[in-house]
Amino acid sequence: MRTNRVWQQSGASKNSVRDRFKISEFTNPRTSSKSWRVAGIKRDGGRVRENFFDVTAARCRQVELQMEWLARQTDTSVRATKLTETQLRLAEVAFNKLDTDDDLLSAVDYWRKHGKKHSVAESPRLDDAKKEFCGWLDATQSLRDRTKSNLRTRVNVFVNLLGNHRIADVTPEIVEGFLDKRFISPASKDNDRRAISRFFSWCIERPRRWAASNPCRDVHVEKGEKPPPSVLDVEACRRLLVEAQRYKDGRLALYVAVCLFGGLRPFETSRLTWGAVNITDGEIRLEASQTKTGRPRVVSICPTLRAWLAAYSGQEFYPSNWRKDFDAIKTAVGYGTPTEENPDLKPWPEDVLRHTAVSHYFRNCGSYGQTAEQFGNSEAIIKRHYQGRVSSDDTRRFFALVPFERSEYATS
Repeated sequence: MRTNRVWQQSGASKNSVRDRFKISEFTNPRTSSKSWRVAGIKRDGGRVRENFFDVTAARCRQVELQMEWLARQTDTSVRATKLTETQLRLAEVAFNKLDTDDDLLSAVDYWRKHGKKHSVAESPRLDDAKKEFCGWLDATQSLRDRTKSNLRTRVNVFVNLLGNHRIADVTPEIVEGFLDKRFISPASKDNDRRAISRFFSWCIERPRRWAASNPCRDVHVEKGEKPPPSVLDVEACRRLLVEAQRYKDGRLALYVAVCLFGGLRPFETSRLTWGAVNITDGEIRLEASQTKTGRPRVVSICPTLRAWLAAYSGQEFYPSNWRKDFDAIKTAVGYGTPTEENPDLKPWPEDVLRHTAVSHYFRNCGSYGQTAEQFGNSEAIIKRHYQGRVSSDDTRRFFALVPFERSEYATS
């Protein structure tokens, strides 16, 4: 049987040790600056690659490394082994990582039983993984379009802001560093974390197995205390409706009305058609694909909303260029991002139309269950966030905001 002979000798020849740590002239390709590089491999398998401005410093470092190598050599011995040189090097590194030599067999047995099946055979880089993930999003029928769009957008931002790491090399610290660079609200950061986690979960699933664990599992976002929902006062609602009627012949009047009096979310309104509106029975049916919760619900049409639907019958609920037009309407009533022309603009509160609708609906009916069913929330959410937000007099004036005559909003 063929064996290799390994010669280990304390005080090995000066030339053999020097060959292990070499000095070479190195030119930085980016800056064109020249330096002296000391390169080699330590006894524990660690690679050395260090640059110095002058050759004297490089030689001092070379001598230091040589002395470290010689100080750890064993007594002179000759051993027969079937291991190759590479296998010997790997064995040396493995033994150096263990407390006792006997642990090596236990470690190998554990790896074969538990670790090997979770090992990563091949791990692509983030750019390539993102392309395949987006392709999967386009093809799958298991997710709603809104969910797909959210995942695609947030994963794109994550990959574009990071270096092109391999999937298996992304750590919780890398994910935390990305989130720290995002100057957004804690809630938005947590949404980023959830989307990235979904991406890595997909990377881990069979048949890909591109990573052994999800780095987002150990990442937590401090959300802080959530502020109470904001509600527009009745005068602000009136001015918003007046401007919605005035702007471009009321092309967004229906949008504002169904959000303000029906409590529909913007995403729900974007998919609303007249086929889902039952004027006769006073109902709007939202399918599961339209709602945030993924459950269908029926919205009762109050007399005020019925008047707006009648006044703008057949008009689109969510016309093209909706965002630009709605921003113009908000600016006209004092909301938006301050500019030189409008320095006193106030920020538009998140989901304020829906919060206003829920608050007045609950004040009007007084039922937690009925309000929860109308808006697709739980009774606990209604009790915690919406009771006592508005007065009975406010609600009476709120539901009196029927469409204005042209002469009224033309001069308001």
